[in-house]
Amino acid sequence: MYSAEEDLIIQSYFTIAFLAELNNNNFLRSNAYKEMNFQDSYIKANLPSIGIGNHGTIIQTLYSILVLPKELISNKFPKEFSDLNVFLKLNTVSAQTTYNADSINIDYLRHIRNSVAHGKVSFENDLVVFNDINSRTNEICEIKITLQNFGLFIGELQKIFLAFIEYLKNKK
Repeated sequence: MYSAEEDLIIQSYFTIAFLAELNNNNFLRSNAYKEMNFQDSYIKANLPSIGIGNHGTIIQTLYSILVLPKELISNKFPKEFSDLNVFLKLNTVSAQTTYNADSINIDYLRHIRNSVAHGKVSFENDLVVFNDINSRTNEICEIKITLQNFGLFIGELQKIFLAFIEYLKNKK
């Protein structure tokens, strides 16, 4: 039996996987899409131009595979999470922080997780910008990564997430 937290992670995974399958199968160009009735015609008219894999989907995916399950996954795969932090250190365009806790090493994953959780992610040309702001202490961390390296990061994070999903499948 799955815990409530594990069940939520599985359901989030199903949603992400379903959106990926729709995208991979060009659903927005299909007859099924064209024949669908929408309550909001604006969405039907404009969704094909932004696509299924858009900035909003990226944020939802990050929330589902990094924010929701973070403690469960990082406790199960500590080495992989440590390696992912090193990957980010080597592949960011820039990282600036005023966090005292980062005086020796920046915890990239923690700051990216926090910025996603608080909706402080933006897209500037070919960069993804994460801003983690602690309003209590006025500490700020800004991390910039190219879209290409961000895609590699998502791929590595997804491997860890899928290993966790396999663990859950085998647990039952």
